[in-house]
Amino acid sequence: MIPILLAICLPYISPLMLNRRRPSFVILLLSGLLLASCGASKSSDSSFFRMRGVVVAWDDVKDSASIDWIRIMKESGLNTISVFGNEDSEDYSAFKEKCISEGIDFEYEDHAMSSLLPRELFAAHPEYFRMDENGNRVADGNGCPSSKEGLEIIMGNVAGFAKKRAPSNHKYYAWLFDGGDICHCPECKGMGTSDQGLLFENHIIRALKKIDPEAQLAHLAYHNSTEAPKIVKPEEGIFLEFAPFFRRWDRPLCDTTAVSDRTHYGWGHKDYLRMLKENLAVFPAETAQVLEYWLDVSLVSDWKKPQKELTFHKDVFEQDLKTYAELGIRNITCYGAWLDAYYVRTYGDISFVSEYGEGLRDFTGK
Repeated sequence: MIPILLAICLPYISPLMLNRRRPSFVILLLSGLLLASCGASKSSDSSFFRMRGVVVAWDDVKDSASIDWIRIMKESGLNTISVFGNEDSEDYSAFKEKCISEGIDFEYEDHAMSSLLPRELFAAHPEYFRMDENGNRVADGNGCPSSKEGLEIIMGNVAGFAKKRAPSNHKYYAWLFDGGDICHCPECKGMGTSDQGLLFENHIIRALKKIDPEAQLAHLAYHNSTEAPKIVKPEEGIFLEFAPFFRRWDRPLCDTTAVSDRTHYGWGHKDYLRMLKENLAVFPAETAQVLEYWLDVSLVSDWKKPQKELTFHKDVFEQDLKTYAELGIRNITCYGAWLDAYYVRTYGDISFVSEYGEGLRDFTGK
């Protein structure tokens, strides 16, 4: 639009105007319009999905000769990567910097409760940790969100956590212990997993905001925390991350008759759609994101190597995008764990990674 306006207006700008006492005004105006035009074309991204991501392991990305994740991401329109494992190595840091220099956002999506509340504290302070259903304090999972001192310990460890795992886009992830039980002490009784998790997250985001005023923190709706919080309300900066771990990937989420034989909660797609909508009534849809498993080789391999070959159901993936878009979700990421050098040597074809990226990039919202 701006170039068109310039083309129309330029012939009508009198040379006399440029000779007036303040010619710089016109020149600056035209320069500003031209710069705005150039900036708009450079930064424009018409994709419906703003975040188009992948979550992978370090072993998946370290051998770029076998699978060049950065090249694949740039060619297919993926713009965000999270790499777990080996975060302290120089090679890892170099890969992170290369991603950022290539315009790819870098994040750290992982379970972090054991880092924020080290289990070594249990011997001296068992009250920081959860109580099991038999009344015993245990250090096998998550902390006790009713312990004020425990929460202070967690908040005190946020600075070191944030420095070590500084994202390029201000989005942080401090997930609860993976599949761990919650606290059943008298003070916590009545709060489900989602509420207890959100209580931790509300404290963590406060500490993060002191370090990074633009910080956002994920509330992971996954496994036993998939149900929406019922008591605790999210503080500003908390966003929903919905991970339908016990769904089927050979049938679209909109197929409400589908039920996976993997679930031990009895959930089917109908339940996941209900829980997603209930979560979106608590968390804003504009910041919500989905963490899917369409590309997760580790999952289809039951987390046992050597890994199995993945079957990518492109039609299901495309229908799922429509379902998520209709609910107002514009941020999508997906596990791609164990898509590594061994996988490429054994099975060869990984074109489904590009199909995934292109599907997100080219989706119009219809």
